[in-house]
Amino acid sequence: MLIAPSTILKAAREFLGLSQDQVEALLGISRKTVQRVERGDPVIEHYVLRLQLFYEENGIEFVPPANEKGWGIFNHNTRDDPLRLNRLPEVKTERKKMRKPVEKALTEKW
Repeated sequence: MLIAPSTILKAAREFLGLSQDQVEALLGISRKTVQRVERGDPVIEHYVLRLQLFYEENGIEFVPPANEKGWGIFNHNTRDDPLRLNRLPEVKTERKKMRKPVEKALTEKW
């Protein structure tokens, strides 16, 4: 199995219409890890393979380079209905509240 490049994995997630938070909720890989994979940062190969397999199981076909052409992606979910990006259940995610910058927090107290 060829491992798709980070930019192709990001495009696959977007082709499925999923946010990084939704991938975290569905797959159990942290959003931070998904971000690192999509940026091409060093991560344990197991996480990259899990992401790629998850996308493949949900209708994405990764087309490896051939005939001097680069990677391609096909979303099989859109074959019958061009508006249907995936067949996954609706996932509600809860974004964590961002911390206030330290400087702002200190000035608010005084």
